[in-house]
Amino acid sequence: MTTQKPYKKLKTIWPVVLMFVASLILLQHLPAQADEEAEFQMRELVKTAGSVPDAIVNPPMPVTHTLSVGEWLGRFWREKILGFRITYASARGKVCHANQRVIAGAVEMYNMDKGNALATLRHADATTPSGVLVTSRYLKSPITLPETNCEYCSYGDLTCNGIVYCTQHGTTPEYLAALLRVTGLKPRSELRGGELGFFVVGLTVFFFLTAMVLLALFFKTRKPAEGIQSE
Repeated sequence: MTTQKPYKKLKTIWPVVLMFVASLILLQHLPAQADEEAEFQMRELVKTAGSVPDAIVNPPMPVTHTLSVGEWLGRFWREKILGFRITYASARGKVCHANQRVIAGAVEMYNMDKGNALATLRHADATTPSGVLVTSRYLKSPITLPETNCEYCSYGDLTCNGIVYCTQHGTTPEYLAALLRVTGLKPRSELRGGELGFFVVGLTVFFFLTAMVLLALFFKTRKPAEGIQSE
């Protein structure tokens, strides 16, 4: 009689495991969250400025701020199971996004004081001693580039709803999420990450099911043997 309890527990755990795996798959495809105000701004920006530059949607050096379930599982598999030591999303990309916020704030103050005189940002405006934002003291010093090939420019009219972005790291997460929601565009890196996520989740499902089948076989073969001993 006692040998049936583990097998019954196994039957009880089985649907729980399946629900857990299903929740991982659903979480993998939750849409990116974007602020309503940012979405409104980006919707108006696209109307006036036209198509979004590819460097914003598909930057050469995309920055990862948060991990999806698939990415987390992928990293766990590569680091903990396979034992690879990998350096992921560079902190320099996050510094670049911080620089963009500083530049955007300086541009906003400049336009408030100068009567909307700066509608388009040039890289030199914020990164050189002779730049307009530096000489007018809206920046204390030229912006230091986290990567030598970083280049700051603008999309749209900065006196209205335009944004600052980098040709290497794209734009900040809140603007990117809003632009993707408004336009329906999908970054190439996200598509590749989705394929990886499906692979990792599928592999996880396979290992869970394999373990359950092996446990079930173990308890079923153990039951007759213990029944004979009890007699």
